[in-house]
Amino acid sequence: MRRYRLRRASRNVARRQQPQSARLGRSGVRLVTLGLVALSFWLLASFVGQVITSAQMERHKEALRAEIAQLEAENAALQDRIAYAESPAYAERIAREQLGYAREGDTVILPTFPEQTATSVPPTPAPLPTAPPEPNWRGWMRALFPPDQTP
Repeated sequence: MRRYRLRRASRNVARRQQPQSARLGRSGVRLVTLGLVALSFWLLASFVGQVITSAQMERHKEALRAEIAQLEAENAALQDRIAYAESPAYAERIAREQLGYAREGDTVILPTFPEQTATSVPPTPAPLPTAPPEPNWRGWMRALFPPDQTP
């Protein structure tokens, strides 16, 4: 009986000392490999998604920078217009062009136009009344059934 116990114990010890891959067998190794391949594909897909998102954000950032540059140029042009509108040169130009003012020492030339007399235009005669148009059905009757033209 003792031998039986020793053999059984030695089998258990031998099993414990075997590497884990041998215990799992081929199906276990395939399962672990399949899991690692799936994890690799998932990580690759995540990485590609991050790269695409990064490229889109970079394009959006460049578009925003171009818009900012355009708005800054427009703002500078408006600031120049404001500065000119507040200047004395603008006030003088408006006074000369729109209000008709002149500066001291300027020679003002006023054109004179000859007066035109109103000429009477003869009235146009009223048109003569026209006969009302013939109804359409009568025209068809004449076309389909011409009147007798017997001499």
